[in-house]
Amino acid sequence: MGNMSRRRFDPAVRPARILELYGTDLRWTDAERGLRLDADTASRLHDEGYTMVTIRTGPWRTERVSLIRWAQRDSAGR
Repeated sequence: MGNMSRRRFDPAVRPARILELYGTDLRWTDAERGLRLDADTASRLHDEGYTMVTIRTGPWRTERVSLIRWAQRDSAGR
């Protein structure tokens, strides 16, 4: 049976898909389809007033991420 090791999400291979956005209206809203979390998108969303996003990290897993912390982690080279 080949190698059945579990693949983990690797943002270096493909940026995470954004599912929801949280902003100045203090509520979660659905993100536009196909939106991915990369440096340019994070900066643009932050400039538009969004502070957090929900990203898909696996087939059945999601994670809520602060855009500011993500940008700091990304600029530090993770």
